[in-house]
Amino acid sequence: MPRLLVRDLDESVHQWLRERSARHNRSMESEVRAILSTARSTEVEDPVGRILTEMAGGGTEPVEVPDQFEHEHADFQ
Repeated sequence: MPRLLVRDLDESVHQWLRERSARHNRSMESEVRAILSTARSTEVEDPVGRILTEMAGGGTEPVEVPDQFEHEHADFQ
């Protein structure tokens, strides 16, 4: 199984991880695995899809996107 060593981790991040793992009754190593697995499973590589998901509040409801957007014309005079 592959291993990962993280050097120079900020102390505040380390403390946050320690507290988070305690809240979830896990070791810090197990908590890091859970965080990385969640990040990987929720990653959206399509930026437009990510934006639409955020616009929908992260829900599964479809979002209507207009064919044309109303906008004001810029006047550079």
